[in-house]
Amino acid sequence: MKRTNKFKSMFGCSLILGLAFPMTGGCKFLSGKKDQSNTQQAWDAVNNPANILPNNKMLERRFDKLKMAAESVSNVRPWSDSYWPNHRGGLAWRWNASPSPDFKTYPLPSKEQVAKMSLKERLALSPAEKYDILTGNWNYPLVDYERKRNNPTDEKWRGLCNGWAAASANFKEPRPVVVKSPEGIDVPFGASDVKALLALYMAQFADGGVRLVGARCNTQAKAGWETTGDTGFPQGLSECQDVNAGSFHLLLTNYIGEWSKPLVGDLVNGAEVWNYPIYEYKSYILGEQPPTAGKAAPGTVREIKLQTDVRIKIELDPPNLQNFTETNQHDVGDYRLSYQYVLELNANGEIIGGEWISPLHPDFMWTQPAPSEFKLYFGKLGELYEASMKSNPATNLLSLR
Repeated sequence: MKRTNKFKSMFGCSLILGLAFPMTGGCKFLSGKKDQSNTQQAWDAVNNPANILPNNKMLERRFDKLKMAAESVSNVRPWSDSYWPNHRGGLAWRWNASPSPDFKTYPLPSKEQVAKMSLKERLALSPAEKYDILTGNWNYPLVDYERKRNNPTDEKWRGLCNGWAAASANFKEPRPVVVKSPEGIDVPFGASDVKALLALYMAQFADGGVRLVGARCNTQAKAGWETTGDTGFPQGLSECQDVNAGSFHLLLTNYIGEWSKPLVGDLVNGAEVWNYPIYEYKSYILGEQPPTAGKAAPGTVREIKLQTDVRIKIELDPPNLQNFTETNQHDVGDYRLSYQYVLELNANGEIIGGEWISPLHPDFMWTQPAPSEFKLYFGKLGELYEASMKSNPATNLLSLR
């Protein structure tokens, strides 16, 4: 499997954003609000941080007014889970079965067979199977969809990373729960089963609402870029110069610092896409200098060098059966990244641009709001999620231990 840097070799979580999805169309990146301020001189329209401004919110642009450290409030802290990789079958993956069978060929159980299973045997079914059973659809349409969508030969970094990241940033962490099918069959959903369904819905079925700052780079970095001090990409390739450093800082400090909201980013350079939810940052001033000739945005009167450490959630395989009842593992999947960059400030102390110092930096940043309702085949997903949030796993799943 081809890798472009050490970070990517450690965490294989990604999805090519903007793919055409057979049932619903692709991810729609909307332009967001138009910003007619002088910050347009510092970054092009694609990199304007106002593109993903929430409704009724205004960006605080003055550097001295922005917090140097902050984290999103604990009740909206993201959670880790699988990115449900394509090569494993997405939601058709029987993650709790050992060994996990071939997702393309395992036989689908009949209603009579499921009724005779123990609760532990039903737990070993895939998230797609469980949801089809919950809805009383014994022809397994979601399993069929996932079998067609995924392939064992797909690159191992492809999956539902954008859906997981968006769901993680919008929904409180689900809990394991047992719910009844229309036939009265008890169906056990692990927390990861519910997370998988939320990830698929956010990635492929939720109505629009995805807003983007930056552009996706489709070019592989040249060899040795990690140690050369440059981005590793041709200077004329604007989409591979990544999110403007000033935009990046404004997004972190406004979303997390001002509004206590996590946001999502493709946090490394290159053709592969690695989406992770960001929920904490801490910045350190490294120095100050006059405007850099030939680089600084028009109107820049001073530049500030910063290091910013961000805390993110990374993907992890679902817990095994022994850990099935564990919830609220806030520190599970935590990872830190560090970036260095220059901020360009105008005479009013407002951030109007920036330049990256470190070769590692985000490709693009984005947000996606939680859906107001779950539609189409996923009408019962909202009920399942609410039931999981009210669940007492230690009581409901006692027979599984």
